[in-house]
Amino acid sequence: MYAARLLWDPPLPGPLNMARDEALLEACHDSDTPAVLRFYSWRPATVSLGYFQEIEDFDRLAPPAGSLSVVRRTTGGGAILHDLEVTYSIILPLSHPLVNNRPNDLYKLAHTAIIQCVGPRARMLGKGTSACDASAHRGPFFCFARRHDLDVVLNDPAGPGGVSKLAGSAQRRTPTAILQHGSIMLASRYPQQPVAAWSDLGGPADYQEAVELLVSAFERTLNLSLNASAWQAGELAAAERLQLRYAGAAWTRSRQR
Repeated sequence: MYAARLLWDPPLPGPLNMARDEALLEACHDSDTPAVLRFYSWRPATVSLGYFQEIEDFDRLAPPAGSLSVVRRTTGGGAILHDLEVTYSIILPLSHPLVNNRPNDLYKLAHTAIIQCVGPRARMLGKGTSACDASAHRGPFFCFARRHDLDVVLNDPAGPGGVSKLAGSAQRRTPTAILQHGSIMLASRYPQQPVAAWSDLGGPADYQEAVELLVSAFERTLNLSLNASAWQAGELAAAERLQLRYAGAAWTRSRQR
């Protein structure tokens, strides 16, 4: 088994959520850094833009989604309306045995854990190996309207291509480390972002209950030995610094660091 830290945050604003993920990525600077599995949610409801998306696409979005808070991710792919969901992130060295310099393997591992947790009606869309955020520069505005081989979907005759998307992920890589984060939809209050919802299958609509189930599934599927961990002082200080950028108009509107 692979030792890993488990961080379980309460609901937080978008800029702080993104800053905390980046702080963990910054801290993963060599092969001896332990892997981290983090679970979190969003309050208030927030639209996160993929790194390459233009702010004008959000500006044209009608209410109610267009009236929500907005933050920009460092990962690619389409926008996500974060509301009734669980978000996970995994941060680990690129040389970690779980990926061994094959980062796309991490998509398959995480999504397999989600499928085992949700149940047999969930599946990965296809058998390909393309990255979940491969269409970083194109496609519908919302990520959950896009389709990639490794996305977690449910069969749905009313959905595009006969499926609706339950979970998707995206990555950012540095020379030494990888951050992968993704959203698992518990329920939906915003029809502007059509999704499949875990609660529609009889699963939890409650964040805490969902995380308890997901922790066990990730631990089994990724062969992790998870140790509940507190945030380290240096990580929190880095997150506070990074939060200023994520909350600023220069980054959100123009990708200016």
